[in-house]
Amino acid sequence: MKNKDNTVVAYLCLIVVFFCWGSVYVANRYILQALEPMELACCRFVLSALALGIAIKVQGIHINVQKSDWKYMIFFGFMGYYLSMECTLLSVDYAGASMASLINSLNPVFITAFAVFFLKEALTRRKVFCLILGLIGVVIVSGTDTAGSQFIGVVYGIVSILTWAWAVMYSRRLSARYNPLVITFLGIAVSLIFHIPTAAVTVAQNGMPEVTPMIVACIFYSALCGTALPQFLWNYSLSKLEASSCSMLYPLMPIFSAILGVALLGEEITTSFLVGGALILSTVVISCLGGHGHTTSKHPGKVH
Repeated sequence: MKNKDNTVVAYLCLIVVFFCWGSVYVANRYILQALEPMELACCRFVLSALALGIAIKVQGIHINVQKSDWKYMIFFGFMGYYLSMECTLLSVDYAGASMASLINSLNPVFITAFAVFFLKEALTRRKVFCLILGLIGVVIVSGTDTAGSQFIGVVYGIVSILTWAWAVMYSRRLSARYNPLVITFLGIAVSLIFHIPTAAVTVAQNGMPEVTPMIVACIFYSALCGTALPQFLWNYSLSKLEASSCSMLYPLMPIFSAILGVALLGEEITTSFLVGGALILSTVVISCLGGHGHTTSKHPGKVH
């Protein structure tokens, strides 16, 4: 009964995760008017690291990482929180939010494929069906007209989901040993080793950006509600569910983005949104009813 309750909580956490990530697209629309993607990424992760560090201190959590696991922690921070994030923001900047959201929603395909290969998770018919149904819904919601997008933005988006899917494999391994809060904090802390110099070079080339109070507010929202909180909940869910099961809810992200776009930006709900949204929500329902729990892989501590 306890395992079933943990599974339900994990799925609820994932819904919060994808709402937060979906809402970040709206916030980024304001922020990228004043900041370069590298500057935004640095600001987000500095504030997120501070918030998570305070949470760890308040809860009295002791950070003690085994020497053999540091290489995985460093790889996770670099691939997942630095390279993937930089490429995601560059994809938004070059290809636009709509195309970037569509590309990012392909994460389940890559995470499921990586999980089958690296973690020996089973590729069930239910998972394949959910993946196909969700992707069809995402295409319908986002639209298939890519005439206005730039090829370089698409490339950045693909690199982003590849690096994130690879990083998730290491996060899944670490979640068996460490508190999700510790994994998130250390991963973000590692990424700052790379984010800070990248942002410094950008500022040196372009000068200090001019920001308004609204930009500052959006940066704080992006850091706390778009990075710190969802990353912690994502790693918590990975400790309770299979990586491929967690990824099944990725199609919720463009749905939340579209809803917030209507509420905050005055965008219209189209027929394609309603049809695609229905397919995506069906994917979520089928995935949750499948009862995917935390299962042990054939080689639980091994990443190839």
